[in-house]
Amino acid sequence: MLFLGSASVAALTLPTVAIAQDSTPASTVASPEAGVAQDIIVTGTRASLNRALDIKRNTIGIVDSISAEDIGKFPDQNVAESLQHVPGVSIDRSGGEGHTITVRGFGPQFNTVLLNNRLLATENPGREFSFDILPSELISGADVYKSSTADQQDGGIGSTVNLRTARPLDHPGFHASASLSGKFDSTRNKGTPVGSALISDTNDDNTFGILASIDYDKRDSRFTDVDTSGWIAQPTQNADGTPWLSPDHLHGITAGPGVNAYLPRTLNFTSTDNRRERIGGTLAIDWVASDKLKFQLDGLYTQLKIHSTTNQVGWYTDPGDIQDATINPNGTVTNFVRKADGGLKTDNILSTGPENTHTYQIGVNAHWTPTDRTTIVTDISHSRARNRVDSIFDVIGETNPGVNPTFNLNPGSVPTMSGLLPTFDPNRAYLHCCSERGSGVTDDVWQANIDGKQDFNRGILSDIKFGVLGTRRKKSILSVVSPSPLDCYYCGYYASADPSLFTEFSPGSILGEPAISWLNYNHDALVAYEGSPAAVTQNSSAAAQANYNAVYAADGNSTAPIYDPKGSGAVRELTGAIYLQADLKGDIGSHNWTAAVGGRYVYTDERATGNSVEITNISQNPGDPTASVATFSAPVPVTAKNHYGYFLPSATFRFNWSHAFDVRAAVSRTLTRPTLTQLTLSQSFTFRPPAQSTISVGNPMLKPYLAWNFDVGVDYYLGRTSYISLAGFYKRISNFVSDGTFPQTILGEQFLVTTPINANKSTVYGFEATVQYTFDKLLPAPFDGLGFSANYTKVESSTTFDPALTTQVFNVEGLSDSANVVGFYEKGPVQVRVAYNWRAPFLRSTFGDNGLPTNVDSYGQLDITGSLKVTRNFSVFVDVLNATDSRQRIYSSFKDRFAGLYDTGRVISGGVRATF
Repeated sequence: MLFLGSASVAALTLPTVAIAQDSTPASTVASPEAGVAQDIIVTGTRASLNRALDIKRNTIGIVDSISAEDIGKFPDQNVAESLQHVPGVSIDRSGGEGHTITVRGFGPQFNTVLLNNRLLATENPGREFSFDILPSELISGADVYKSSTADQQDGGIGSTVNLRTARPLDHPGFHASASLSGKFDSTRNKGTPVGSALISDTNDDNTFGILASIDYDKRDSRFTDVDTSGWIAQPTQNADGTPWLSPDHLHGITAGPGVNAYLPRTLNFTSTDNRRERIGGTLAIDWVASDKLKFQLDGLYTQLKIHSTTNQVGWYTDPGDIQDATINPNGTVTNFVRKADGGLKTDNILSTGPENTHTYQIGVNAHWTPTDRTTIVTDISHSRARNRVDSIFDVIGETNPGVNPTFNLNPGSVPTMSGLLPTFDPNRAYLHCCSERGSGVTDDVWQANIDGKQDFNRGILSDIKFGVLGTRRKKSILSVVSPSPLDCYYCGYYASADPSLFTEFSPGSILGEPAISWLNYNHDALVAYEGSPAAVTQNSSAAAQANYNAVYAADGNSTAPIYDPKGSGAVRELTGAIYLQADLKGDIGSHNWTAAVGGRYVYTDERATGNSVEITNISQNPGDPTASVATFSAPVPVTAKNHYGYFLPSATFRFNWSHAFDVRAAVSRTLTRPTLTQLTLSQSFTFRPPAQSTISVGNPMLKPYLAWNFDVGVDYYLGRTSYISLAGFYKRISNFVSDGTFPQTILGEQFLVTTPINANKSTVYGFEATVQYTFDKLLPAPFDGLGFSANYTKVESSTTFDPALTTQVFNVEGLSDSANVVGFYEKGPVQVRVAYNWRAPFLRSTFGDNGLPTNVDSYGQLDITGSLKVTRNFSVFVDVLNATDSRQRIYSSFKDRFAGLYDTGRVISGGVRATF
């Protein structure tokens, strides 16, 4: 039904009528025990295991893989969730689904993702690829290359992942499969449909074939979380030498220069209704024009729509409003009491985050063999990804007069805010913020390559491989925002709201906390009220009223967003590569060896465009001491260019000590270009006086990350489906990009300016251990259908994150240990798999929310799948994802510095599948 575990490139298999419990996937194999040939046919999980292990034995480099057991039947419901079973691969999740991957501690930007060996565009602003856009039913295999050879596309220091779609000529004749199921989400108690279909046919002489597939997947869910939006550093001694709080009201710490207390930025309770709808399809055509020429055409299209509406209640922290605080030994504030009538508002936030992602790729391939020893392959492809997000963000505040609100960290649980007035009281509602914003990303990729191979088979020289590749990639980023002053005209909560605008939002208990309710409202109705005289005239400045009315009218009596030049820009990247590689083989006594030695030269030319603005005026918001309003100069178009070239040598060696034992070693130089968001010329400003204002700008002159990689592996084969593997890796990386920061004072306000720079070196090293075993021979029937796979990855770095250091500016982010354990049973019509995936705590970002580190706590998830073959052509199945309802927790530096706890629920799917 599916395969997890350590393996190499595996092929797609077709359904057959019998299961051989002790076999390899070849139709005819030699039995080492008997020394004679046997005709063997296998299907199911063991077929995947056999194929993978057979090719692992014959592959020089280090590659792990997952393949579909049957046509249109890829493991798991998400490609990323299948990849997490590969040793060294861990994933990040979004909306409860696998989203991006990390390989051997290197995050999404360090992994090149290809589809059928072609660069696939991504809707992310950077290079990171989102696997959740791809329905798993459209993929027939996924290969994770961890060592590099000269003929492999560059760009992935962590790995190169090649996703494969099915080909019609791989499966002669007519084949079809379809599945229909219902998906039940525990967070909504609601079912949604999921369906897929695939059809493939070839002519009688197997020279022409066509394959098409389609998939539809919908999920309705309600996610809940409690978060703090990170933490802020509050000096315990003011600039004038006075203490932040008097000694009688500062508990657990002594105020002094350089001594900080760390406060939560906010405390939020959130409920998000989320609807994800994904549709996709593939088309593949194979044509053998002659015995020397073959053509292939591939097409893929996917669309992912996300509709989300978030209702949130929260309390923003103003250090100047705190009258008493308790702090633990690492500087974390565990309790604080705010002043009565100090200005704390209960913020009722309504926001949306719709996304509409379209991704397609089309490619044409010509395979020419002019002689028996010469092969020329030409490939041309085009891929484009587009994503548009248009969101709203509204804030209504309820006053809390006459009370002393109290924050409690509640270590081991979730933080709370007590001592408040009721959180649903429309008569205490005041306007604050109402804005619309959006972004658009377009990624356009053209790629062309010619690869050749000349066979020699003379002495130790097996063949020579050579080729050229050219890529043109352009990433465009569009930003839109509500025009000023519409976005912050009411900031400071000075204007009362019409109570009739509000209804009660009652989500029930959030993460086990007592149920609360707060204000809900309609965005359009709120915007209409904010533009009415009853609201506008509550501002005491006639000039401000006139300005607001003029902009509001010019914007169509709305807060609709307009083009934001300072946040928009594009990066055009041209890359060219040429390579030469020799494949070698030989014998040492009774032992044989193979090797690949070569080099690749890569040239990159980059051009970044954007707009630059200057701050011409900053005015303090009189009603909100934590906000200010800026005026900018007219935008000026700017352009920056950069180019570089590098030689990337590689050598890979495999020595077969015996039929059951081999040793591998590889050394290579690889590069990863800076993620495209770091290369843009766009500018980002935040205004949070007195000491939290920031400016961020990209750096088009960044150099690529460069790494020398050393790999070694030992494999011991216990049988045709069972083995033990141990692999070690060592990577020496230079040109690490980190954020350089420096203070700057503009018109009397202090800013922290951040820009990415090449500044650091580090090493990353570790090992992977894998064991896979099937009990075909060990146990009697029916227990001989049992098997398991387990792997563990240990990753370390010469750069160690120290949460106690407040000046640390560089870390290797994303490093974590991981482990996977899979047990499966396959006998006759029954297939069952139980998989547990675990990832240790890791540093997500050195400069996360508010410029402080963001860490992700350890996470483990249990998934269960099973199927029963009712007839030869029909089967029923059930999948349970996140069976134990695990929750994701994040923190800042120290584990007790709570940053968020997220509940995405469990998903149960059940349905029927037909194969013909």
